[in-house]
Amino acid sequence: MEFATAFRAAIRERGLSLHALRSRLHDRGYDVSVATLSMWQSGARHPGRTASFDVIRELESLIGLDDGELQATLGPPRRVRRGPQLTYASLAHLPCTAFTTEMDTALTARSGSIGADVGEDGRVIRTRHRTLWQSLRDGAREVTVFFIADHEAEPPRVRGTLGCSMHDVELDRDLALLRGTMRLHAPLPQGSVALTEQESTRPDDFPQELDLTFVAPRRLSEVTVYAIFDSALVPMVCRVTVETAESSRSHHLRLNGTSVAHTEFDFGPGTITLDWEF
Repeated sequence: MEFATAFRAAIRERGLSLHALRSRLHDRGYDVSVATLSMWQSGARHPGRTASFDVIRELESLIGLDDGELQATLGPPRRVRRGPQLTYASLAHLPCTAFTTEMDTALTARSGSIGADVGEDGRVIRTRHRTLWQSLRDGAREVTVFFIADHEAEPPRVRGTLGCSMHDVELDRDLALLRGTMRLHAPLPQGSVALTEQESTRPDDFPQELDLTFVAPRRLSEVTVYAIFDSALVPMVCRVTVETAESSRSHHLRLNGTSVAHTEFDFGPGTITLDWEF
């Protein structure tokens, strides 16, 4: 099925106007004109296979299609651009050593989130890091990932919980850092995408943490940082700090019940830190 046919049928079934669809895309941080949507619907123009990838993913969500259903009608992209990219070490202000050196990989992140579950004693129980990866070439499968550890406590237990497994996990106590290799369950063809989640579970002797940071080495379409607190101990203050090479800004956040979240669109390279006070 061609893109225009699939797009038209889904809009008709959902009962959406192009103006409504344009408004919902705008709310999610994507500026696509009604004229462009009209040309996509009529077949007069097709979305660019690489440049419009993130918009197509949002369209699939908005009009109730499965992930990749519209993308598949365009065929695999011939070329995927990575864009400017920094290292985890440089953004986390860590020394450049053999331990912090990342493997040369053909996986590039398109969007991501990191969240923390905080217990009734105020300790972070676990963190979850989700990433949407896209392959730069056929067969891409592995990438270096990092997790916060402690100088003295037992290291967190890390594992893949969605679409991946963790291998060769090592600890550097001086840096208070874990490094591992994330391996997809199956290699990706060029241009294809995969969603992964890694979980880091803290041991009982791990010290209390009052912040959580997402490190974005490259520009991502969407980044979310969130925390879920036990109802027995909800923070009095929550803040978010967004830092790039050009700027730094911070403001308070309101809790939504027992959770707090912040999202940036078209963000990176940079860091987003969520912190709280009890």
